[in-house]
Amino acid sequence: MIVDLLIKDAMNIKDRRNVLASIIQKLRSNFNVSVADVSKELLYNKATLAITTIANKKNVVENFLDKISNFISKNYSIEILNIERQIL
Repeated sequence: MIVDLLIKDAMNIKDRRNVLASIIQKLRSNFNVSVADVSKELLYNKATLAITTIANKKNVVENFLDKISNFISKNYSIEILNIERQIL
């Protein structure tokens, strides 16, 4: 899943880095997923995260990714601009 984020509280690159580090750490520990910042441009208030997981059924993955996107939007002052999912 690729998630484009608008970081509302970020006023500089340091704020962006702190918010993203928190999100990445919480996703890794709470959901046991692989997460990386794959932003093409280094803007202080925008970021793109790539999140991956593995399961044996498509609906399990879809429900799991829904939980992850809900977690991000509920726990951070962030607007999710776009979500792109690819299930193989």
